[in-house]
Amino acid sequence: MTTRSGGMAAFRPERMREHRQRAGLSLEQLALLAGISPETARKAESGRRRPTGRVVVALAGALGVGVEELAPRAAGPATLKQLRQRTGRTQRQVAEAIGMSAQMVSRVEAGAYRASDPARWAPAYGVTPEQWLGAWQAGRDERCRDIQGARKA
Repeated sequence: MTTRSGGMAAFRPERMREHRQRAGLSLEQLALLAGISPETARKAESGRRRPTGRVVVALAGALGVGVEELAPRAAGPATLKQLRQRTGRTQRQVAEAIGMSAQMVSRVEAGAYRASDPARWAPAYGVTPEQWLGAWQAGRDERCRDIQGARKA
């Protein structure tokens, strides 16, 4: 799950802290190794801000752990947005990889449109076409539940 700001809701600051301390790194050293600012590292570890997928991928790489160590997978099927974040890519980067606009990627990730050629989209998300379709459906289902919940409120 992700926050509206684009950060990874599954990110666990305490896991970042544990891995950083186990590696014997200061926040500044970790930030340098990850290629992010010390302030970004501080905000992520304190829980003041959830880092983007790109930042989580960079932190995991610098700590020598998988992304799942810092942001465990949700129990249900992943959405396209979650898959994309785990690759560290932005919507714009996915759009460039498949030759589409970032706006179209946003609409497809939101479930508003379904791509006619999942095989073209899947590599940009690091999955098979079948996995991509499952993630698209999961995102669409999530969006429908959000809409239904808003109607009831």
